[in-house]
Formats: sequence, structure tokens, C-alpha cells
Amino acid sequence: MAGIFAFWLCVVASSSLAQTPDTLRGRVADRNNAALPGATVTLNNLSIGLERVAITDANGVYTFAAVSGGRYRLTAGATGFATASQVIERVGDRPIDFTLEPGQVAEQVVIISGSRQEELRETLNTKVDVIGRARIRDTGYESVAEVLQELPGVLTRRGSQGAGAAGEQIQGIDSRQVLVLFDGQPIIGARGIKRGVLNLDRQSVGTLEQVEVVKGASSALYGSDAIGGVINQISRDPRQPLELGWVASGGSQGRFDVRGDAGMAGEKLTLFFSGERHKQNDFDLTPTTFDTTGAKYERHDAFAKAKYQLAPNLAISAFARSYWNTDTGRAVGEEGNQYSTTDEDAQNFNLQTDWTINQRISAQARGYFARFDEIGRSRLAVPTSTSADGRLPDGNLFERYGKVDGSINALIGDRQLFQAGAEWTTDRYRGINRLANDSGNKVSTGSFFAQDKIGLANRVTITVGTRFDHHSIFGNAVSPKAAVNVRITDLFRARFSYGRGFRAPDLGQLFYRFLNPTNFYQVIGNPSLRPEYANSFQLGGEFTSRGRRARLGVNVFYNSVRDLIDSVSLGFITSRQQLEAVAAREGIDLTQFRPVIGRLLFYYKNITDATTYGVEVDGDVKLGKGYFFGGAYTNLTARDRKTQVPLTGRHKHQGNIRFGWEDSGRIGMRWNLRGTFYSKWIQTLGTTTTSSNGTVTVTPDVIPQGFALWDFYAAKRIWRGLELFGAVDNLTDSQDPNLNRFGPPSATGAPPSPLPIYRPELGRTYRLGMRFNWASERH
Repeated sequence: MAGIFAFWLCVVASSSLAQTPDTLRGRVADRNNAALPGATVTLNNLSIGLERVAITDANGVYTFAAVSGGRYRLTAGATGFATASQVIERVGDRPIDFTLEPGQVAEQVVIISGSRQEELRETLNTKVDVIGRARIRDTGYESVAEVLQELPGVLTRRGSQGAGAAGEQIQGIDSRQVLVLFDGQPIIGARGIKRGVLNLDRQSVGTLEQVEVVKGASSALYGSDAIGGVINQISRDPRQPLELGWVASGGSQGRFDVRGDAGMAGEKLTLFFSGERHKQNDFDLTPTTFDTTGAKYERHDAFAKAKYQLAPNLAISAFARSYWNTDTGRAVGEEGNQYSTTDEDAQNFNLQTDWTINQRISAQARGYFARFDEIGRSRLAVPTSTSADGRLPDGNLFERYGKVDGSINALIGDRQLFQAGAEWTTDRYRGINRLANDSGNKVSTGSFFAQDKIGLANRVTITVGTRFDHHSIFGNAVSPKAAVNVRITDLFRARFSYGRGFRAPDLGQLFYRFLNPTNFYQVIGNPSLRPEYANSFQLGGEFTSRGRRARLGVNVFYNSVRDLIDSVSLGFITSRQQLEAVAAREGIDLTQFRPVIGRLLFYYKNITDATTYGVEVDGDVKLGKGYFFGGAYTNLTARDRKTQVPLTGRHKHQGNIRFGWEDSGRIGMRWNLRGTFYSKWIQTLGTTTTSSNGTVTVTPDVIPQGFALWDFYAAKRIWRGLELFGAVDNLTDSQDPNLNRFGPPSATGAPPSPLPIYRPELGRTYRLGMRFNWASERH
């Protein structure tokens, strides 16, 4: 691998020496000649088809280095403005400026996560969905889990559903196989120990410019944990010399959200700071029982980032991110009714250097450290004689994660954009009632990746790449990828991509040991697990109308995962002899896990080869006079490839629609109505058992009914940057049909038990708030 890397560097260097390219620059402004920072400028080589993207700086200036002679189309666009284009027959020293006119058109969207470099959405060679800052704002939502539910092929459980952590599925692939990033760096949160779920309901959207979701196996760029896709949260950058903002809202169930931020963009120094506080009371959908459905929570977030331009070709940047969560609820445990509190805190630190070596070569180096602590405390509602204060044993978990990486981007001739990089990571868990060994376990990975994007003609670009991983426990893995993007017309692009994914079992699946304090079950790991491997195919395209008033995207997908890992039940253990028989049957060594008698026993196992396939359709259209309409639909089939048994927790049909109106002029008002729809799904699979006397008992599948959720949001400008907004979530008060229903009376005379609730929605909720944004303009 090192030899290949050195060879490419030689190719790049020789290419740089052989040519004398020009630099193309200019300025993007509005009709009043005010700079438009953050505008997107695209340079398209009309002979070759290779496209490059630049973002204007605080002065509205864009720059393309190393532009060789030829014919190009230069296009500029910004949110809220119509795009403008020029065809360049000859690149020279004259700057090319753009003046953009206001226009209600579909904006150009720049994506980073598809290839770890800036690209336009329609030119991508893989499927990436994105939710931008304006759309996040106009949902009124405060968490990443809530905003992701409106993307095709993505399933999340939003905050009002409150029971447990909000994970995600991408194209039917579960949370454990999806990598979650913040500005390209992994977010830790004890993945694997906490059921493989990183709680997206506790990830705030307050600091975000956009959220990008890469579909399909992405291990070729992002390594293990990305076999089902990537969710990348991109933080925003200030564009003006001084920016100030705050948001405060409150609503049903004691909900309160407040956020303040400040930023500055100077010639050399850029700073951004943000602080947040969120809280909501607990709620109970089963008042006849002691336990709560959704826990009371409080969350505090802090974020800071800085960038300093040390020299025209050298910049250093850093961010620090932290949150503190407290969840408090009631549960019915083994020793009786109890109160439980879980405290979480996490800090993430990133240091980054960007170096433009010459007009064609740039390099980046990053160092990243993250820590996560969780402490759980429980006490009995009524102290017993065995515990004077009712205290139950605490559980805690501590994770430490470190990562260093470096990469290089190079423009080779006029036809190739080459990327290569290497990284090293280490991850360690330790805790009480979380691992077989309380002192902890760790794993490290060394990786190298390379990718080349090649323009074959003015209508076709192909991308090939591969990644090599060396895992400290599971050895070596190679993850290749290949993709193509075809410009069929100026309005329609088609794409195809293939990716192979590799995922090593996480530390939780290998070494988990957990005795649940509120239920009679225990979970243990399995050091004999095999890695998971995936193959992913994506075929689709993007159509954009003339004037960019409408957009339509279609994507057909097929994903297969070999040796999928899941927890399986080994039954309720009533004796030591039964435990030894189970261990012998499964071929597992239980010595280090010390399972106890009198509990249901779960452990991890490679249980299936899964396939998910289907189609996604999404689009947006500007209807005129400020009205807009958008929507998405996903058809999904998810099965065990060998038995053809459906996978649980997946919806065959899922979709959403959005309809709204916006006036940014004199009235200064906007509103939207959004609906999200889900078909019925299999909650648990049925079973067939035969007793010793030959009696056959059949338990049917548990299939809850489909449902729809409607939300409404409206905002009105009060004065300059000050606006009032309100939201009604779950407008039709949709809740689980089993709510407030009970099963048959018990034969012992005990009162009937509530029927199980599969959709723990709180019901209709209301929020009202104010938002203020102010920025000094650069002249």
C-alpha cells in the first residue's frame, strides 16, 4: 500500500511540473453589491465532464486553482437566489464575478460525506440525502432523530415516543451497522453496550448546517461500522464579521428548549460558540402500573470551534463539543418498584490542519479524542429490611476513543481527482455491570484508503477506491468500491455504485455482561463471533427542471449482510445443570461471564444472512406565489436470505409529504404541514413448539397496525431578526390502539394487565417560542 501511495505522489508531482495552469477567481454578490458568503460555485469542464466545487468566503470570493486551458461552464448559486451561469472559452487573469437575483428556486446543495470532498448533490456517484439548515429550522424539531424521520429510507423514533434510545435504520439496516459522525469524526456513546444504539434523540440540531445520510455500504471510505451507511452532522460556520442568535421555546409536558450562539468571521480568524439547555417531564401511558413510559430528561450542550489562517496556504482549526444528560424514571424491578437515574456526559475534541501544498495538491491531518461516561443509580420506592436506604447496586460505563488520520487530495491533469489517506484508532470500554471484565477491554485499528475520480468524457465520471483495515482482534479486511455518474442531459443525471462493507463485532457483542436491574434477564457477549460483511448496490438518478423549480430523485437499492449478529434467547435458566447443557449445546465458554440462575439469558450470535432491497423516491417543487410541495416514499423488503423469513421492526411502506407557504417580504411569515406515514410491521415473529406429549402450540406473529403522524409549524417575523414561532406535533393525536386497553382477568383474581404498547407516542403536543438572529454586514 505504501508503494502505491508513493507512486501516485510521483504521478501528481510530474503532472504538476508538466503544466502551467491558471487560477480562476471572482466574487458573488446580490443586486446591492453585498457579498454572498457561502455561495456555491461550480466549474464544469465541458470537454471532460469533471466538476469542481468552491464555496465563497466571507467576502463572497471564490477561487479555483490549477485550471488548465479549455472550455468551461461556471455556475453560481445561493440559498434564496436564482443561479447564474457563464461559459468560459479561455481562462485568464480577469476575475469572473456574478450578481445573483432573488428567486424562489430549488437551491444547489453541496455534499461532503459522499466522497469526503465537496460535491453537488446531482453529480454524486452514490446515494446521499441531506436536510439543510432552513428545513431543520422549519420543522421546529430540536433533535437529529426528529429531523431524520423525513428522509426516504430512514427510520427513527422521535422524542415524543420517549421509551428508550432513538436509533435509526437506513434501507432496513439497523443502528449497529450505521456510522454516526459529527464533522466527519465518530460520535461515541457506548455503541454495542447500549444495544448498538447511539441515541439520536439526544443529539441536538442547534449547531448544524445540515445532516447528510450516505446510503449503502461505505466502508471503503469510513471503515468498520459503516456497512449500512453513514449519518454525518455538519456544523455551521459564521459568514459575517459578527453573528448573534438565540432561540427559546416551551410547550406540553414541561418541555423547555433554549439556545444561544455567537460567531465571527475575520480575515484570518473564525470563531463560533453555542450553548443549549433542553428538558421535558416524564410521561406515563399506563397509569395503572408504577413504571413510566418516557423518562424525565434534562440535557445541556456546549460547542466551540475556531479556525485560524496561519498563511495563505495553511490553516489550523479545532472544535470542542460536550453534552450532559440526566434521565429519571420509574420501573418495576426484581426487588419491587424502583426509581432510576442515568447520568451521561461526553466530550469530543478535534484538532485539524489543512495545507495547500501547491495548486494541485492539498493535505489534511487530524487528531481526535472522545470520552463518554455513564452512571446509573437506582433505589427502591419503599426500602426493604435488607437495604436500609433502598439503594440498589450502581452500574457505570466509561469509554475512551482516540483517532489520528491524514489524507491528501490531488488534481491529476484535467481528468482525475485522487484521494488517499491513513488512520489509526483505539477504543476502550470499562465499567461495572457492563463487561465481563470490569477493568475493561480495548481494540485498535490501522487503515489505509485510496480513491480516484476520473472524467472519461464530458458526460461520464467514474470513481474507484478501496480501503485496507487491520483490526487488532480480527485481522485484515479489504473494502472496495466502484461508482459511475452519467450526465444524460443537462437536467438529468444517472448513477450506479457498488460498495463492500466490513464490520468487526463491537466490544459489547464480544464482552458484554449485563444483569438488568429492572427485569429478570441478563445479556452476555460472545468472543467467538465472526465479522459481518456486506455488499451494497445503488442505482438511481436526479432530475432538476430548468430554472431549478423542481427536483426528483429515484434510487433502487439492494443490500446483503453476511453473518449478521444479533442477540438470541437461551431461555430462562432455572438450574446449574440447565446452564451447563445450554453452554455445551451452543459451544460457548461461560466462565468469564458468570451468568446467574433465575434469569432469562441472552447472548450474541451470528444468526443470519440478511437482505434488504427496494426503491426510494423523493422530490420537491416550487408551486409559485410562495407555495411549495415535497415528499418521499420508500418500498422496502427485508428478509433472512436463507429462510426468507421477514426481519422484524421494518415497514414495507414508508413515506412523507410536506406542503407549505413562505413570504420573505412584507408579511414575513411561513408555515408548513408535514405528514409521515408507516405501514404495519412485524414486532415479533411467531413460534411453533411441540411438547413431550406431541401437542403443537403455534404463536402467531405480532403485527401492529400502520399509522400516520401530522405536524404543523408556523413562524412570523415581528421585527427585523426577531420572529415568533409555534408548532403542533402529532396534530391528529395518533396513539397506539392498545392504549388504555386491558387483557382478560387473571385466573388468580389479580387485576387485568394493560395490553402491550408498540407505539409509545405521547399524543398531541404544543410548542411556542421566539427566535432572534442578527449579523453585521461586511462592506
